[in-house]
Formats: sequence, structure tokens, C-alpha cells
Amino acid sequence: MHLAGALGLGSSAAVAFVGAGGKKTAMGQLTAEGTDRGYDVGYTTTTAMPPPPDLPLTLTGPDEWRADLHAHELPVAFAREEVADPARVDRKVRGFEADMVSQLSEVGLFDWLLVKADGARKREFKAPGDGEPVVPGTASHVVPVASVAAVGEVLTTDVVHRPERVADISDLDVGDTITAEAVGTVLTHPEGGLRNAPAEASVIPLVNKADTESQRCTARDVLSHALSQTERCSRGVITSFTSEICEVVAATDVQEAQR
Repeated sequence: MHLAGALGLGSSAAVAFVGAGGKKTAMGQLTAEGTDRGYDVGYTTTTAMPPPPDLPLTLTGPDEWRADLHAHELPVAFAREEVADPARVDRKVRGFEADMVSQLSEVGLFDWLLVKADGARKREFKAPGDGEPVVPGTASHVVPVASVAAVGEVLTTDVVHRPERVADISDLDVGDTITAEAVGTVLTHPEGGLRNAPAEASVIPLVNKADTESQRCTARDVLSHALSQTERCSRGVITSFTSEICEVVAATDVQEAQR
């Protein structure tokens, strides 16, 4: 699996992950790939997150981060403070305002800066709420994520974070069966996966948990619909981190198939 190549990352990148169903796993995969290439990788959030299990974590403030992060061997996860009594997890940390993350990406401390830019409460699919996602203005790449496991499930909070938002921007009502087209719609909708993406950023939707051939076919349907909605995205990516699948779906191929 070479996720970095599928996303089109070069030797310098600030990558914001939004959506649900695989953000942290994808960030962990990129951390490993970047480190293997000899890149300095940072892992943080503009909201809150459980600390990644395989990385050292440092807590630092707006006045100390330069010294604190220079003192750590990379890769490193970093955040501002612990979250008291976090729900659903044993430990959670709070990250930084988008402007500070932009500063971090501009000073050259990291080759790749990976940013979790919203939360999903461990659901498979979501649409952003008010104030979401918190994407730094210096993001070179934005990756809207959804899990193919949401397709065929019912649009409720059991599977979806903010199902009412999904209903607002798709052709579904809360309680309907989630379709591949609805997931694709949200991934590249201006009020979905494209929301708050910087104008110059590359946007690459990612459909995760495509563990079987049937799920990969469904994921292709999701991305075909997602890529047909916008000229903003040149490609999408299908992943299964358990089966080591990483497949690129090019927008030009989707366009050709629709002719």
C-alpha cells in the first residue's frame, strides 16, 4: 500500500483529513510511509482526538511549541492539552486553532504535517456541522473520508454522525437506506467534503473499509458519483487498511465511462 502516492503527496505537504470511517488510520499509514522515506512527520488536530497509539505525544502551548517540538525525535503527535473526562474513549487531547496549525506548516519543522480537522464519534459516515471542519488555510491537500460500510445501512446516528446534515445535502431522509450515490454526494458537496477546503488545496475523496471485492465495487460507485459532481477533484482513492488495498479512481476514467 502506498497511500502517499495515491494522494499525490510530494516531499512537502500539509494534509487535512475530514469526514468519518478512517481518518486516524489513514494518518497512521502516512506517518509510517513518510518516516520510511526519511521525512519529518507531525500529527495533530484542530479539534480533539485520542492520541495515536504508536506515536509519542507532546503537549505544548502557543509560546512553547518551537522548543518543545524541536526537542522531540520525529515523527511526533502533538496537541495543546488533555480533555477532562472524555466521552467514548479513555483519553483525548485538544489541538490548536487553524491559524496556529498554519504557522506550524509554514515554518518548515515538518515535511508532512497531518491534521485531523473534525470528529465523527466513531461513525462510518458524516456531513459537517456548524463550525466544521476546521481546515488550516495552508493545507495543501484535503482528504474527505467515508466508509463503504455505511452503504446499505439506515441513515441514523447508529452509523452516521449528523444524519440530518447528510439528509440536507443528499436525496435521503433520516431513516432511509444509505446509497452509494448519497455517500458520493456528501464527499464532494460544497457543504460536505469540500466545505472549508482552501481554494488552492488538492481535494482527494477517500472511501475506506473496502475489504472485499464487492465492497470495492461499491466504493467505485461512490467515487464515480463523487467525482462526477465536481471539477475540483482529479481522483479519488479506495482503501482497505486490513487488506492493504489502495486503488486510485481517476476522474478522467469516470468521465470517459459516462460518455
